[in-house]
This record gives sequence, C-alpha cells and structure tokens, in this order.
Amino acid sequence: MGQSAGFRLRIEPLKAGHIASNPHNGECNDGLPDTTLQTLLVQNWVSGLGGLIRSPLTTRTNRVLSLLETASTHQDRLLALALLRPGNRRSTCWHLDLLQFQSPERFSHAQALRLLIQESMKDPVAQSPSWLVRCDPLDRVTLDVLRESGFQPLLQRRIWTAPQKQPLALEEQTPGLPDEVRWSAVSRSNVKPLLSLEQSSISPQHRQIIDRHWSDLLDRRQGSLVLMAGVDQEPVAIAGLLNRPWGLDASRFEFVRGPAWDARISSAFTDIVHRWVVRGRTPELLVNEDDHRMQNQLESLGWTSEKSELLLGRSLWRRVSQREQGGLRSLETMLGHLQPQHPPLPTPTLAPRR
Repeated sequence: MGQSAGFRLRIEPLKAGHIASNPHNGECNDGLPDTTLQTLLVQNWVSGLGGLIRSPLTTRTNRVLSLLETASTHQDRLLALALLRPGNRRSTCWHLDLLQFQSPERFSHAQALRLLIQESMKDPVAQSPSWLVRCDPLDRVTLDVLRESGFQPLLQRRIWTAPQKQPLALEEQTPGLPDEVRWSAVSRSNVKPLLSLEQSSISPQHRQIIDRHWSDLLDRRQGSLVLMAGVDQEPVAIAGLLNRPWGLDASRFEFVRGPAWDARISSAFTDIVHRWVVRGRTPELLVNEDDHRMQNQLESLGWTSEKSELLLGRSLWRRVSQREQGGLRSLETMLGHLQPQHPPLPTPTLAPRR
C-alpha cells in the first residue's frame, strides 16, 4: 500500500461501489461500460468459490482486483483493474491482464502498476506458482515493472486483422483442400497430436510455465481447429488454430505449426478464411513474430498487422519439501548429515600392510 501526503493506493477485490468510480461511467471509451463491470462483479463472486469448489465454472471466470487512489477529502478514483484467470485445470498457471483507466495524481504510473502486479500475485484465491502476462513491447514503463517483478519474455506475436472488405475473388471462389487434409474441431481423438504441435512451437521454459495438458485444450476448445493430414492413414497434425481468450478481448485465435513449413497449409488456410467470411465472423489472429511464411500468407490475403504483443512469464521455485512429496529425496537424505566437528575418517594409504 503506497502513501503520499494523505493520498494512498489501495488494492481490493472489485465491488459494486467501484462502478461509481469508473472514469467513463456508462461509456465505452477507454474505460469499461457499467454492464461489463457488473458482469465482472458476478465473475469475481464465482471465482471466489474456486478455493472451495473446483469446477469448470470457477476455472473459466475472472478474478478481478481494483487499484484505487484514495484520500480523506476526495472520492476514490478507480485507476486500473487486474483480471486473473486460471490458465489450466489445475490452476498451476494464471493469466494476468491489466486494464488501465487513468493515471494517479500523487503517484507515478510505475508505482501504481508495481503495486497492482505484486498484490495480484499474492491474491489468496490465485495462489499460483506460475504467471503469464501480456504487454505491448513498446510500453517501456509496463515492461520495466514486469521485469522488476520477475517476468521474463517468452514469445512475441503479431496481431493480424482481416480486411474490412474481402477481395472479390475470395468471396466468389470456394477453395478446396488438398487430398487427405482437413480441418477438424478439437476432440479427444486429435487433441494429443495438437498438444504436441503446440509444445514443439514454444520454448521448454514456456512449456514449464503454462503446465498444459491435453485436457486443458479440451476445456477451451470452442472454435479451435486442427489441420489433420493423412486422413486415410494414421492422421498427423500439421497446424492448428487455438482459441485464445484473454481478458475482455473479442474472438481471437493463435496459429501454431511445427518447425517445418508444410505447403498444404497455404491452401488449407485460404479455405478456413473463406469459411469465416461466409459466416461473417473473422477473428483476430496471433502469429509468432518469427513465422515469416505465415505472415506472407496473410499479407497475400489482404490481412494487416499494426501491433504486436509480448508474452512474459514468471515461475516460482518449489520448496524441497514440496518436491519430496513427488517422490524426490532431499540432498541431505542422499548425502547424509555433514558434521565437520567430528574427527575425519583415516585416509587410506598405499603402503603395504604389516
């Protein structure tokens, strides 16, 4: 809790009284409309049950913390919100999303942000050893505070949006898929190959932090697709479009593929874009910054990218006692108690015995 000449910063779970402190009360500008805050209030109440009842409902809702600047002679000012949500079924990794509304009057932006991040990771409902947070790579203040808080960059992705008016050729044509290649909804029969594909596209540190199992992909499979090859033989996953909800964002998907580019991806992706156009729902697409082949493919279809996001992660070391519960012995058990005060054992010699 920060203090400065009668002013202080306070962190507490989102409450109904905070809606009146919304700087854009009832509007949809830089702040949030009241209806959205009311939805977050309900989610905050449901997420509080997560410590008592572990269910798919509690693992899909946001835990919401508010950052307030208070003073005895002024009304509380709502500066920002922190949205916390489990990233997997076991709640070993949580997502942190920061919604900043206005700057504090008596504190620096970095001070307010640092307090919000630190208190979020101490939240009694979350209690997570690992965290993921996203950040605009050009936002130096937020990036510096995240680094001070122990976060390290994991992955940078470009955010692509479809053209408002699709090319006429794309609207008229019905592209076909190559032989023995098809898009399939994520199911129990293909989720494990999809998980292997996703894990091959990220670093070992990233895999350790997200701690994702195949059941976690099933929990958030709505709209997710996997491109399977070898339909008549043993199917193999060559690409995937994963539903990646985060914070209050609109529909967005992440494109993942193996290390080697498969030429069939080009025609298959053109086919799925045509389906989105027909349905009138074209989501944002996240593509790895280093995937130049896919970015060229999107540019050829008229997609544009004006911004990117940096994904950062933080993981706490587990105590030795916690590792022992998993079947590992401590160093003391393996090496014995070191007691230097005892006399040393005799040193063996090569001299002949008498």
